[in-house]
Amino acid sequence: MTSGKQTALNRIRGFLRSGFARSDKRCSTNFIVVRHSPDWLSFDPESSRAFCAPQNLPEMLVIEFMAVWNAGVAVDYRQFRFRIKEIAQQTLASVEHAEIISDAALRALALAGKVPPDALVVFVDDDDWLAPHLFSRLREFASVGAGVDGFRWGLVRLGRDRYNLDDADAGFALHPTVILRPIDEEGIYTNGYAVSGAALGRLGVDAVCEHLDAYTSTKPGGSRPTPWHNISPVPTKHPAHNVAARALLDSEEYRRDLCPRKIEMSPHVQS
Repeated sequence: MTSGKQTALNRIRGFLRSGFARSDKRCSTNFIVVRHSPDWLSFDPESSRAFCAPQNLPEMLVIEFMAVWNAGVAVDYRQFRFRIKEIAQQTLASVEHAEIISDAALRALALAGKVPPDALVVFVDDDDWLAPHLFSRLREFASVGAGVDGFRWGLVRLGRDRYNLDDADAGFALHPTVILRPIDEEGIYTNGYAVSGAALGRLGVDAVCEHLDAYTSTKPGGSRPTPWHNISPVPTKHPAHNVAARALLDSEEYRRDLCPRKIEMSPHVQS
């Protein structure tokens, strides 16, 4: 690796370890909020129990999947998740005029009344990607003023076509692909929506931080996100993603294919 690339990588790693904090006076009204993100290098799988239950996932999902993964893959599960997080962070750091903060930091700002009504808040997981022009395009599309609760849009999903198949082995046999998921009548996807500061103040952070809760908040009396027919985010359903893990663990073919041998990962993930 060249010294220039190593310097850039070290800068990104330092950025990750600092909790996504970034100071930029120009972006005080555009927030990228990274939902709860573990320190993957020191991740304790036992801590995943408390995370899985609210997500309607089996309590032992991550614990069991880590054991299967580490038995069959040359790159440790923690190292893989950390590297995926680094790759995603490069896209977040390139988003123009945006401040990257944690969900805990957003709660503190909201409690202190420091989220302006015309702010735009986009929520992501630590493995999601965003386009650099996201906020500039959104603000070109419509001004964020009185009566604007936010926006929702389509996305490009990177991963297998469908994970929630009745036949887990058939799901495992699908090849990873890139899928265009255009906006529908009501859909709100994992990183496919923005909330205005005004709506955040009215509804509270917990009502919009997770996309399923954000969808519930669009019911009568809740928020009214404006459809934006554009594609700017990418959720990556990589092999260690919890949605993928749930489907793969149910596949006997996956267990047979993975466990007897160590699978070498791409050098782009290892480096």
